[in-house]
Amino acid sequence: MNNSNKITVSIVSHGQFNLIIPLLENLKKYSLNLAKIIITINIPETTEKLNWYKDFPILWIYNKSILGFGENHNNAFKNCTSKYFCILNPDIRIKDNIFLNLIKIKEKEKINIFSPTMLDVNKNKSINSRKFPNFFYLFSRIKKMPKRYFYKQNQDVLFTDWIGGMFMLISTKDFKILNGFDTDFFLYFEDIDICKRAKNIGFTVGEARNVNVIHDAQRQSRSSLKHFLYYIKSYFMYLKKHFF
Repeated sequence: MNNSNKITVSIVSHGQFNLIIPLLENLKKYSLNLAKIIITINIPETTEKLNWYKDFPILWIYNKSILGFGENHNNAFKNCTSKYFCILNPDIRIKDNIFLNLIKIKEKEKINIFSPTMLDVNKNKSINSRKFPNFFYLFSRIKKMPKRYFYKQNQDVLFTDWIGGMFMLISTKDFKILNGFDTDFFLYFEDIDICKRAKNIGFTVGEARNVNVIHDAQRQSRSSLKHFLYYIKSYFMYLKKHFF
C-alpha cells in the first residue's frame, strides 16, 4: 500500500488495555498498511506492556479526565495525516489483511462510511447493518433485537442506514466534512448520529459482505445500569436532534 492510501487507526481504552494487546498483535502483522495507531488511555490503568511496541507506529494519549467515545476519537483524529481514518474497538480481532480489500471496495463503490462484516467469537454473523431508530425503536429493542437492514446490495456490499462504531473506515476528507462525532453524545448513538448526518448530505454507508472481523462484544448496556442509563439518555438526545 502506498503512503497516500495508508490508514490511521484510533483505539480508545476505558480500562481495557488487556483487550488491546491481542488487537495490537493482529495489527502488527499489517503495519505496512498503517500510517499510525493512536491509543487513548481514557482512565488510569496499568500499561506495563508498552515497551513491546517501541518500534511500532503508535501514538499514546493519556487523558487527564474521562472523555466520551466521540470526543476521544475526534481528539485522535487531530493527529491523523493519512488518507483514511479507522475507528476500532479494543475487542475487535483481525485474522487477515483486510485493509487493502476494504479500501478497494470502498473506492470502487464510493462508500463514505464502511465496515467489514462482524462475526462473534463463534464466527456467527452479528447484525451491523441497521435502520435508523425512530420513536418506537426503544420499545422494539426491549421486545427483541433489531433486524438486519439494507436498502440495496451487490456481491460486495450491503448498503444500509448505519453501522456500529466498533469498526468504521472513513476518509479523512469525509470525517472533516462531517466535523467528526457530535461530542454531546458521551456514550452510545454517536455512531448512529454520524451516519445520519452523513446520509443527510448524500453520503453512503455500507458493510462489506465478504470481509470479516471478529467482535467479542462486551454489551455493557445490557449488564450495567450506568451504561443502560447512558443508552437511554443518548437515545432521547438523538430523537431531539433529528426529529424536532
